[in-house]
Amino acid sequence: MKRIHLLTYIATISAILTMGAVFHVEAGLAFAQTQQNLNATSVYDSGQMILGNNVKHLVVVIPNEGHHGPGEEDESRFIAQPFLPQNAIVEPGTQVAWFNGDVGHEHNIVVNDPNGIQVFETGEFTELTASRPIMLNNTGDYEYADTIEYEGGFVMTGTIRVVDQNATSAPAGTFDTVGALMIPSMDVQNIVASIKDAGFGIDSMHNFKDLRGGQSDTGDEQTLVIWTSNGMDLNEVASKLQAISEPLPYE
Repeated sequence: MKRIHLLTYIATISAILTMGAVFHVEAGLAFAQTQQNLNATSVYDSGQMILGNNVKHLVVVIPNEGHHGPGEEDESRFIAQPFLPQNAIVEPGTQVAWFNGDVGHEHNIVVNDPNGIQVFETGEFTELTASRPIMLNNTGDYEYADTIEYEGGFVMTGTIRVVDQNATSAPAGTFDTVGALMIPSMDVQNIVASIKDAGFGIDSMHNFKDLRGGQSDTGDEQTLVIWTSNGMDLNEVASKLQAISEPLPYE
């Protein structure tokens, strides 16, 4: 009997320790998933950006040729994401705007709340301009999509999760606005200089072989740049993004 009780006791303790280990692992993963992550390589690989509680504005870029889908006979996309970032995790009270880097095309973004009810529409905005922003105050999962119809019925979609995540923030005063740009790697030195001259910081960059490949004007490698700014309103940010983007050789 003592041996049986001892085995039962050991099994019980083992189960409790295992459950505790699983809990701590799962808690650790959940915690890790909500830590600020702006890294360009991560955004490229996962399509997701996680903002800290210091960030008050997110500017989502529509990359050039982002309106093309994966099913077309001739590959027209530079990158397989119609939005950069395509998915974001933000704090309540974050303003989100879209910057149209898709040369020669207009876009119109609609946002649905966690209940699937449309709560916002940007209205059409032209190339190299930013949409009016939406402020997301309530927690939950929001979906957004472009209403403009493109080749093959492709629909550009993305998500924004609003959550009180207590994410690690940047040091006070470092930045309050984050966004992305796609630029040709062959011109990266000059373009990065213009980004910095505009008063933006560079968080990180990631070079990638684009899906089109071989074009003489933009090369076959692009760079995803994650930029930051501090103390600028979104109108000033949009104006500076336009000035940076106008010389880019995308057509």
